[in-house]
Amino acid sequence: MGMIHRKPQLLSNINACTAVVDIVRTTLDPRGMDKLIHDDKGAVTISNDDATIMKLLDIVHPAAKILADIAKSQDSEVTLTSLRSHAMPLLSRSVHFRFIQMLYTVELEF
Repeated sequence: MGMIHRKPQLLSNINACTAVVDIVRTTLDPRGMDKLIHDDKGAVTISNDDATIMKLLDIVHPAAKILADIAKSQDSEVTLTSLRSHAMPLLSRSVHFRFIQMLYTVELEF
């Protein structure tokens, strides 16, 4: 399949990742705000740590889940906006998304 047929899925991936970024964006700077998370079992957690927040969220979208898994595995501040901002120019130049995924995978190994 060509890139044209995959564009809706690609846009869905970008939108899902943007939603994750929007959730943690306000926790990332030195004046980061706390998030109150209430789960379906009634437990309440207050945190401004993005890795903790990602662990508590029930993320089902595959692309957004990759971002959450990165945050969980790093267990430190992960700049999700940086991942997205680096991918967007590559995508606009028609770099295949699998190549971008490979670049991120290689980067995580180092």
